[in-house]
Amino acid sequence: MKYISAYTLLVLADKTPTKEDMKKVIESVGGNVDTEELNRVFTLLNGKQLHELMAQGTSKLATFSAPSGGAVAQQATTAAPKKEEAKKEEKKKEEEEEVNLGGGGLFGDDEDW
Repeated sequence: MKYISAYTLLVLADKTPTKEDMKKVIESVGGNVDTEELNRVFTLLNGKQLHELMAQGTSKLATFSAPSGGAVAQQATTAAPKKEEAKKEEKKKEEEEEVNLGGGGLFGDDEDW
């Protein structure tokens, strides 16, 4: 996946990806490069249009098996009792007092301290 991501980043930067550029991208974020895997992925992607590859992948995902409707129907029948519990929890949450924990300057709001 990291090789495909590196290739994609280079294409989006309007560059023609090379093995060396892909290696630089991966190493720039602390990733390790397996030369054999890099060569294999580069060979599969080289010379192909990224948007066409993405379209092919999307069509394959459309045929991907997902849980059947039976599982969803079962969840719907068990959800009704949970709504009553949710209402009780909402009332409890309304009673809770809000406490300012601050961000300790994490978000630049340390001026209030």
